[in-house]
Amino acid sequence: MELFRIIKKDARRALHSFAGRATASVLIIAMAYLAVTITHSVLLFIFSGAESLQYDFFSIAESSAEILAVTGGMSLLYFLIMPALFLGYTKLHFAFAEGKDESINTLFDMFSSPKKFFGSFIFGICCAVLGILSFAAGTAPGATLFYCAYNFIPESTATLSILRIGALCICTSVIILGAVFTLVFIRRWHLAPYYFVTGSGIFRSFRQSAKATAGIHGDILRFRLSFIGWALLSFFILPMLYSIPYFFIASAIHAKYLMEKYEHSLAVVPENFEHGEAESEITEEKDSPQER
Repeated sequence: MELFRIIKKDARRALHSFAGRATASVLIIAMAYLAVTITHSVLLFIFSGAESLQYDFFSIAESSAEILAVTGGMSLLYFLIMPALFLGYTKLHFAFAEGKDESINTLFDMFSSPKKFFGSFIFGICCAVLGILSFAAGTAPGATLFYCAYNFIPESTATLSILRIGALCICTSVIILGAVFTLVFIRRWHLAPYYFVTGSGIFRSFRQSAKATAGIHGDILRFRLSFIGWALLSFFILPMLYSIPYFFIASAIHAKYLMEKYEHSLAVVPENFEHGEAESEITEEKDSPQER
């Protein structure tokens, strides 16, 4: 689309102007994430020894109390640090998208006051809960059918075996379709971080985002998927220093466009409403002498 091409061109221009700060902010985020991850691994090894070497997310329910305690504590630390940094990163790149010469200290803006800090913590929890619930709801029908087909269709004969395999394939397709539908559906909260960093409350940010993105969830997903080439290139690590700031600045420009478009649509309604009221008053004035 022409709009996407223009947005990406503006993003490259902005990135050229703020390349140093954009790259430094990526490195800070990466170091913070690595610090949390490495600390988690070290604590697991200290408190659970060799058991930590066989630990993975899918076996957490069968893990020891030490592993559960360490994982829970580090998850809390993650949600205390990373959402605040992510929102600061979003705010910094939103400023770059507007052409503002913003300091890199904006990255730590959510740590500047208890209200902002705990607000970012609650915002991160809300994003996680909404994402998990949405994907659970989207994939639950297919997962339920898969479970039933796997457990209740026997393999006693060749015909039943073929029927079972066919049913499992259909159920897998339903799960994939549900996941795709969910990916489109959760675009309704795409603008929530931008509303939040520009001063809206937590829940108001989600409501405003849902209203501003109504009917364009597919367009937003297409815009994000248009960066898939850069995402693949980022597997070589070094290109991430360019691709991540480029993606976030382009996303910020796109978000700014959608937010302004929504605000403009709201501004038109009161004008029409007032115009309609004025016409009704004139009509009443014209009709009143006849009634008399």
